[in-house]
Amino acid sequence: MNLFDATLPNFLGGLAVLVLASFVTWVIRRGPRVRRYTLLNSATPEGSPVLHLTTLRAGTIIRRDVGRGMERFELTKVQMPDGTYAAEPMDRYV
Repeated sequence: MNLFDATLPNFLGGLAVLVLASFVTWVIRRGPRVRRYTLLNSATPEGSPVLHLTTLRAGTIIRRDVGRGMERFELTKVQMPDGTYAAEPMDRYV
């Protein structure tokens, strides 16, 4: 029995652990992330911005009641200085 035959099981075991750890990390990162969106040009009665929590991806259109009735907003990838993402109103610019 040479050195290669003696170390092969340890090498294959380490490789299997590495592949498994990489797969688990990939699955965890793929999972849905909760994002906080600021609905642009919308405010609560107290004057603070309207926030929306969701796991939906950018490009999705949502409907929210922002005090003037139901409005549509498009979720974007644009991150604002406060760490939230921008949700662009769609019905106001028509």
